[in-house]
Amino acid sequence: MKIDALIGELEKFAPKSLAEEFDRVGLMVGGGERECTGVMLALDLTDKVIDEAISAGANLIVTHHPYIWDPMKNIDFSTIQGRQIKALIENGITVYSMHTNLDKAEQGLNVTLAKALGKNVRRDEEGVGAIFEVDESLSSLAKRTARLLDDDTVKFVGEDRRVRVAYVVTGSGGSEFDRAFSVADVFLTGELKHHQYLDAIARGKALIEFSHYYSEIIMQDILERALSSTGVKIFKAQGNCPFRRYDK
Repeated sequence: MKIDALIGELEKFAPKSLAEEFDRVGLMVGGGERECTGVMLALDLTDKVIDEAISAGANLIVTHHPYIWDPMKNIDFSTIQGRQIKALIENGITVYSMHTNLDKAEQGLNVTLAKALGKNVRRDEEGVGAIFEVDESLSSLAKRTARLLDDDTVKFVGEDRRVRVAYVVTGSGGSEFDRAFSVADVFLTGELKHHQYLDAIARGKALIEFSHYYSEIIMQDILERALSSTGVKIFKAQGNCPFRRYDK
């Protein structure tokens, strides 16, 4: 299967039209005319991920976070990104990024996590996240979230009472704060600001904050399933976590 055809399958799964206006999604480096020798799935494109792709013989890297965000005025091989682009071109590797379109897709990150945590899941047509129902204490939902994501950074804010409607945005979802609390009594997301904790308490709402990384690395499993029928070799990048945990 040619890379273009594989990208077509990805765009059926998570159309670029779903992406937020500010976002950068789609082809980042390379082209799609060659046969795909393998796909490397990665949260971010790093030196280690490029090395893994080369070792695996994969000539397509699909990332969640857009590899090129700000317009580039030049490609300087002495810079980190310039060096990486040089390595990608020299090794014939194409890079394609799926960000908020993958978050918002019908079987994307937000819906997938919501289905794992609750029932009656629906995509929010007015916002980025997914809405789901539970019937348990806030601390119980936080504990289940931590176990599901294998994330020991999970914390909760608010009175430890029973919660019933939840709103989830994987990664950094602080911009959806007001939208979440217009439809739910608990908001699950990552990288919130301190004043948002206080605001939630003042509103009588609840927050569960998880790690940006652990909530989004599930993209590897999601895209592996989405591409399973193509017959192309799928690899999951191992060198993607930017930090180390004390217990690991």
